[in-house]
Amino acid sequence: MADPKCPACSASGIDKVVSAPSVETSREGTPWFFVAHCSQCGNVYGIFTKHVFGRGGPRLIVENR
Repeated sequence: MADPKCPACSASGIDKVVSAPSVETSREGTPWFFVAHCSQCGNVYGIFTKHVFGRGGPRLIVENR
């Protein structure tokens, strides 16, 4: 399997992909989102939400067969 490579600085390896929690937090202290980025140059790969407002949302239903 090939190691990921940063498109901005060409750093390669899974250890170069890191994440950081947002400064904004919920009342319980959990971060609202995490930012995945390159540890060498800071290139952002994506933002992943942690805190979701409202009721309902996606649900996983597993059927026993």
